[in-house]
Amino acid sequence: MKESKKVIVAAAVGTVFALTVISACGKASDAAKADGATTAKTSESVSVTNDNGSVTRSFTECNVTTNGSMVTERRRETRTTTDTAGNVLETSTSEYAQSYPVGDVGLVSLAKEAKADENAAAKADNSSFLGLEFGSVFEGTNFVKDVDEPTLLRAGYTPKKALAGFDDYYVYVTPTTHKVVKVFACAKESVDPGARGRRHYLLEALEKRYGTWARLCSWSRPRYAFDIGDGRWVVATLAGASRDYETVVGAWDDAMLTVAADETEAIRAEARKNAAERRMKRVDDAADAF
Repeated sequence: MKESKKVIVAAAVGTVFALTVISACGKASDAAKADGATTAKTSESVSVTNDNGSVTRSFTECNVTTNGSMVTERRRETRTTTDTAGNVLETSTSEYAQSYPVGDVGLVSLAKEAKADENAAAKADNSSFLGLEFGSVFEGTNFVKDVDEPTLLRAGYTPKKALAGFDDYYVYVTPTTHKVVKVFACAKESVDPGARGRRHYLLEALEKRYGTWARLCSWSRPRYAFDIGDGRWVVATLAGASRDYETVVGAWDDAMLTVAADETEAIRAEARKNAAERRMKRVDDAADAF
């Protein structure tokens, strides 16, 4: 399965755009605090011409509110991609908010903010995905190797509660202890393909589930990433996910990836040791024969 590649939260060009948005909102926040105002608004528009000639326009609105002790930022990002003739190919909108004490700088993810704020609502449970708990032992016998994940083993499974429109489910585990590292749901056909011009329900569902927002991390595909906290991530590719699947949603745990790498290295070290011992025995046997 091709979708199992570990991804960075945003592509380089996406990062540049994110920094632009952060800068704009930061300036609005500073203005609100300096002038003693309770609210401040700003907006920014960015256009990018893609390699295939299509144009992606992003419009960001930022509304900053302060009560003297806390600052709340609300942002709305609308992205529209058109072809060379001006026809709309795709439209998506993301809305999210965060709060921090007056004087703080930089952005804090909602997952970390919830942990730091004692008065915040209970933090969303990010310990599991599609019914499987990260780090738990997956009992199975149908493990296979995946060329795209040399440190992991893969197995198919059936979740207790399936997702509408999805065909296959996969779990990736550590090679020795078979602990859950990654979980994927895959659909051969695009899920809700008529969602252009409005928010895809899978994005809204994931934002609601984890209390964080979807961040576009590809300028060529509708691919979104979610930082769900504690070194865990969710990525949703709504169309054109891989050679075999159109829509893929997956999650993983960075700490368990490290465990898998350590187990893989231990296996390789043992294999090298056994190979050396076998060769030495062949040398000794040949010496005795001579």
